[in-house]
Amino acid sequence: MSKSTIFRLLLALCLLPTMALGAEVRGLYEAEMLVPDQSRSERGLAMSAALAQVVTKVSGRRDARLQPKVAQAIRRPARLLQQYRYRTLPAAQRGESLPGDDPQLLFFQFDKKAVDKLLHDSGLPVWGATRPAVLAWLAVEDGGRRYLLGADSPGELRRLVAQEAKRRGLSLLLPLLDLQDQHQVSFADVWGRFRDPVLAASQRYRPEAVLMGRLQRTADGEWLADWWIIEGRDSEQWRANGVLPAEVVEEGMAGAVSWLAQRYAPQPGSREQGHLQVTVDGVRSLADFARVEGYLQSLQQVEHIRVRQLGDGRVDFSLALQGSPEGVAQTIALGQVLAPVAPQGEPVGGDVSPGLPTDSQHYLLRH
Repeated sequence: MSKSTIFRLLLALCLLPTMALGAEVRGLYEAEMLVPDQSRSERGLAMSAALAQVVTKVSGRRDARLQPKVAQAIRRPARLLQQYRYRTLPAAQRGESLPGDDPQLLFFQFDKKAVDKLLHDSGLPVWGATRPAVLAWLAVEDGGRRYLLGADSPGELRRLVAQEAKRRGLSLLLPLLDLQDQHQVSFADVWGRFRDPVLAASQRYRPEAVLMGRLQRTADGEWLADWWIIEGRDSEQWRANGVLPAEVVEEGMAGAVSWLAQRYAPQPGSREQGHLQVTVDGVRSLADFARVEGYLQSLQQVEHIRVRQLGDGRVDFSLALQGSPEGVAQTIALGQVLAPVAPQGEPVGGDVSPGLPTDSQHYLLRH
């Protein structure tokens, strides 16, 4: 930004403190693997597995690793690696059955630009960090015990769900199961997949989608699961089975991510060029301006932005897009930085500002 632009911004905006940016899915280009030792061979195997995990997270496609160029990169992952480091396994996990005499965790971080280019060249989507929040209601029947899985539930199953959601790049919430939740929804509601009470109880969490799961351990020890994801009027169901609970949890998280990626991730092969005019109110300081500009520039579909006009707490931006204006408006609606504004000037819910053409959107900066 030029000095003259900064000077004009200081004159146009009133200096007031700002709030932090909204939360996004973190660690999309990172992975941590368990290794039995620090040998070069084990590090190489773990690096390949870590890159496979990263391309799955970034693309939202469980079959991403099977694409020829991606498979070749996974066989030679060092070219995309930024850094790696070992860390001691937490004491809480040392009681498990682990490989080797001195198992450790090996952290990998891959180069974002290199991974994005690999996916683009392979015809795969690159899904940004702004992703829909999913609230999961899970009813579990295990050895005659029936319960709902909550955010503070003890035991291995909650850890498995959180671990698999993170591994897939899924922004997942579990309900608090406090008195308010217990008053609105019961185990029978989730087990019976009664949509209305579950969605009513979900409103306080304001998720973009609701995931319902029915997990059961049979008399012969096998695990069965029925999954159902709901967003608005759209939904999808699938089933899974496995010897271990981790297997059905993995299928549940993978199915949810795949379904959401089809709806939210920029579709591969689309070279559509677009433009979007964005008006943002509530920009009262240079820090506010930098926050909005940085946020818009960080969106996956935005190639570059230009300031068209500013003053009186309002900034007009022109965005050059790789994709459709509708897709960008949908991504912004998922975030916590800008709130859509109705023609009357009041913030509203929804993906776009009602009554406005999709190539022109009006927002209010959240403070």
